[in-house]
Amino acid sequence: MGFRHVLSLIAVGAAAVGLSACGSAAKAPTHSATDKASGLTVSVEGDQVTLKRASSSASGTAGTAGQVSCTTDYSKLVNATAQPAPSLSWYAATLITWPDKAKSTTATLSHSLTKTPDLCIAQSADQQTSVVMYFGANVKAAIEKQQITKQRDTQAASVDDALKSAAQAAVTAVASGKFPDVATLTQGLTSQGFYVKTAANAAAATENGTMYIVQGDTTAKQMVLSLKGKDGKAHVLTQKTTGDPKIATAK
Repeated sequence: MGFRHVLSLIAVGAAAVGLSACGSAAKAPTHSATDKASGLTVSVEGDQVTLKRASSSASGTAGTAGQVSCTTDYSKLVNATAQPAPSLSWYAATLITWPDKAKSTTATLSHSLTKTPDLCIAQSADQQTSVVMYFGANVKAAIEKQQITKQRDTQAASVDDALKSAAQAAVTAVASGKFPDVATLTQGLTSQGFYVKTAANAAAATENGTMYIVQGDTTAKQMVLSLKGKDGKAHVLTQKTTGDPKIATAK
């Protein structure tokens, strides 16, 4: 689990959002965000960051090493191809001791952030725990929208490769000579990083870059996918439970 995994968490994580800000003119305001699922809360005040665990939190191991990183520009973080440098104006990070239940620990960030963070990520050193905490529901929604656009652009740029990769992933789900139902296929392909919807038939697969499972043609013995490239032409893949897929370009 590394930096790319963290980005996937940002895209699909179901973190509950909490936000607060307080302070006075003589003191940097405190901004806090909570992930209810993990029981973690992060608070940022100037260059100080505090990680707090709820009494019921099962996330992480007390006393072990961890890292907290925060950004004021989620767009740059989502588009980053490697771990950003902590000296960047929009990104700050620090090592931190993981708190015990109902306790908190504080560490000094690489520098103060000049604006309210968009999100912070708390990750244990063994990378078994990684939690994204959003400073506002609008940030999470904007990140999801941006991530979908990237997925669709990638799929539209390499249509046949995307279809073949999806077919290969789907075949691994075949059991007793049968594909799972459409809902399960959709969920499985989505978890593999594809942007997938369902369409009643090929004609209903209208969005460029969106991969569709064609319900009317998909059975227990075959899966049919449709994907339009940047040129607007639909490529239709048929994958049986065994063997290589067949791809045709719709007229």
